[in-house]
Amino acid sequence: MRDFLAFPPARSVRGTIHAPPSKSATNRALVLAALSSEEVELVRPLDSDDTRALARCLEAMGAVVRPTAAGLAVKGPLGRQGTTEEVVLDAEASGTAARFLAPLACAFPGRYVLTGSPRLRERPMSELLAALRVLGADVEERGAEGFLPLSIRGGNLRRASIEVDASRSSQFLSALLLAAVAVDGGLSVRPSGRVVSAPYAETTLAILREFGHSVRRGASGEIRVERGSASPGSWEVPGDWSSSLPFFAAAGICGGDVSVIGLSWPSPDADALALDAIESMGVEAERETGAIRARAHPRSLRPVSIDAADFPDAVPVLTALAAFAEGESRFAGIGHLRVKESDRIAALAALAQAAGATALDRPGELSIAGPPRPAAAPARLPTFEDHRLAMAAALLSLGVPGALIENPDCVAKSYPGFFRDLETILVRG
Repeated sequence: MRDFLAFPPARSVRGTIHAPPSKSATNRALVLAALSSEEVELVRPLDSDDTRALARCLEAMGAVVRPTAAGLAVKGPLGRQGTTEEVVLDAEASGTAARFLAPLACAFPGRYVLTGSPRLRERPMSELLAALRVLGADVEERGAEGFLPLSIRGGNLRRASIEVDASRSSQFLSALLLAAVAVDGGLSVRPSGRVVSAPYAETTLAILREFGHSVRRGASGEIRVERGSASPGSWEVPGDWSSSLPFFAAAGICGGDVSVIGLSWPSPDADALALDAIESMGVEAERETGAIRARAHPRSLRPVSIDAADFPDAVPVLTALAAFAEGESRFAGIGHLRVKESDRIAALAALAQAAGATALDRPGELSIAGPPRPAAAPARLPTFEDHRLAMAAALLSLGVPGALIENPDCVAKSYPGFFRDLETILVRG
């Protein structure tokens, strides 16, 4: 792991990028493939720290995951029937893995310990645990209430209609929707409060349908999921909008013309919504089936004021753009960013300030004012070991001469080849 990376400014951007496979889709497909009645081949899945962590945990629960020429083949069943030995499920730094694994471990026979990295053990689980206990789960915290690590005696989930508070994370809702496939008779789940990152839950429902499961919506907002009898055989992972947005932002910062192919459009992906925000900041986007093209003139960015509750993973990219816009930008509805891989509101404020912009960390929102002020010494851009912060730092370095990016290799959590791919579209000299 490198301590620092010098990523020199670019004169412009030009070229074409193949979108990396979607992390959120890969994780959902791994779970549903392990729950399928037959082996499922995942075509072009993402290979990253997070997806590997989830795959290893599914293997520990009994699934078989093997590489193929096209990607991965996954086969169940899950469960450790007839053994009293505790199985450790280490989600490492993956919040998605932890939230998805908790109800699965409750649903299938066995004794499990669900744990993760120090930061993951600080990320909330209480809303999900409350819902699981209503379903009959035998789960206990080994430390602080509402947090990992958890001791789970599996095989106890029962059919029910439940509510889940998804106001801090839509992953709580997605986790229960996926686990419904493992419950005889399915589950009816009604989200309470405002569902943050709601499009991610819609992505979960779309993938459930593509795997052959029944999804129905009720008049009062409940979602009923029941196991289907079909198996997809193979399923191709779409491109990742979250990880592709930095390339469009690079066009806005440097000026130029860049295309990303392999992105679905129209798309249920939460971060596809962020393209509208990027356009409002001065980047021209052309949407075509399977490809998005972005063009911009240098030094033409505009400040914005937007509610980013539905696309929180895009806020680091938007912060980098805002740092180069003349005036103040405001991103609201992002209180849930406090409990991501870092406290992303505070971390983004610190990152923008390190680059020379002005930042104000407010409850539930972030204000950024650019352009960056010249610095007497090279800027050191902190990433807080957060992959999305590292991508934002790379964008900031494109317009801040001499900047050094701290701990750049944390991008391996979601996009190990990020710096390599970004380099291919930069025009320097």
